[in-house]
Amino acid sequence: MTVRQMVCSVFALVGPAAALAQAPPTGLQPEVRVREITRLDWEFAARSFRPAEARVSAAYESRAQRYQLFVPATYKAGNTWPLIVFVSPGDDPLGWRYYRKLCEDNDVLFCAAYGAGNNSPAGRRVRLVLDVLDDVRGRYRIDPDRTYLAGFSGGAQLACTIAFALPEHFGGVVAIAGADRLPRLSHQRARVRERLSVALLAGATDPKRRELADYVAPLFGEVGVRTKLWAVPKLGHAMPSADALAKAHAWLEEDVKRRRTDAASRPGLAASADAVTPRRLLAGTALELAEADLRRPERAGRAVALLEAIVARWGPTEAGEKAEKRLREVRADEALRKRARQQAGAEERALLSARARAEERFGQTRAALLTWRELIKGHPGAPEKDKVAAEVARLSRVLARTPYLGATFAGDTTTVRDVVPGGPAQRGGLCRGDEVLRLGTVKVASLAELGLAWRGKAPGEKVSVEVRRGGKALALAVVVGPTPVGD
Repeated sequence: MTVRQMVCSVFALVGPAAALAQAPPTGLQPEVRVREITRLDWEFAARSFRPAEARVSAAYESRAQRYQLFVPATYKAGNTWPLIVFVSPGDDPLGWRYYRKLCEDNDVLFCAAYGAGNNSPAGRRVRLVLDVLDDVRGRYRIDPDRTYLAGFSGGAQLACTIAFALPEHFGGVVAIAGADRLPRLSHQRARVRERLSVALLAGATDPKRRELADYVAPLFGEVGVRTKLWAVPKLGHAMPSADALAKAHAWLEEDVKRRRTDAASRPGLAASADAVTPRRLLAGTALELAEADLRRPERAGRAVALLEAIVARWGPTEAGEKAEKRLREVRADEALRKRARQQAGAEERALLSARARAEERFGQTRAALLTWRELIKGHPGAPEKDKVAAEVARLSRVLARTPYLGATFAGDTTTVRDVVPGGPAQRGGLCRGDEVLRLGTVKVASLAELGLAWRGKAPGEKVSVEVRRGGKALALAVVVGPTPVGD
């Protein structure tokens, strides 16, 4: 019996059969208690932030967690149902009043945890959101292809992180006024491309809009992630209207067929509406798929990426140990290693190229230059090496003409938070805590005004700077430097 057959045979044992035996409650339930610790891979998702986030305080108890839940009156256990999981930036659930009309009109379930705000450690927030999701799945028959994570501001970042780490459980993300980077692992990025849709929303006057418009949306789109951005008119850093959310939801629903096809073509990487596959069986199925891919020369790169993902996600399992051993064997086979590297290299170069272009578009010229350098260093024989070298030379010239102060500021103020040792600011006498009042002849009261005045300067130019230090005004002079490139 294969691992996949074993998975099928245990569905009835781990699925929510008992919960389906009785008609569960419908309507808005303001407070529901989580019944058991999540069976979903919350530790793997939490490690997306840093390894320590895969541990939560001993005081955390899954059964003590609460969430808001809406279930349409039309719910019947014989069907599978769409679900929106909302992540708030604060500890009180935020999303229901904005999603109410959509959920009531379209028969969509909705849940949002209490206590999942930005003030909590990232790992605890991940655990709580997945405790809630698994609890809803245990009570109701939820369709993974139509399960959408949504969040506002810091909640949007967390929603992206969880969906990108565990794409088999979701159909997409609604990221409002925030987002997160694509996953580090190549296999995870591939699954995000193949399965998820990312709806980005921001108010037209929201400070976050430019990042989403100039960096996130173009980068995601260029590497093949289905992405769309809505800039909501006359809105700042706030939740959009119900109509805007309905448009984003309809766009996510347009992609259900692709997700169904993906799940059918790679069932070993798909989630079920009726069960949560145990970790060891899920890892074993993934290992079988990796072995099958290794027998197909054109999928060598994907096979290696899957093996790396198995080690990262299920390392302590038997399958994880076998995957690590298999990786060593692949790396010892020169022909196979070269083939896998060539295939993986094309995807990595595309990602680095897209990232460099996004960084420059977002105004991060130095970061863009370093990314192009990273591409050349990691792929010296790349077909596009001449074009990349030209980008490095061009951006080096741009940075040589870009004025550099060598100081950081507190928030949106003109108060110096720190100065770079040996930089123009330090050489000119600026100190931590100084409040910049005037740059040349221009009076400045915010970081935006200071930046605008500074951009008109040129390397080598001597600029008078008036600061307040210890309650007294002080006149200084700074010689503008070129932006350092670094390694």
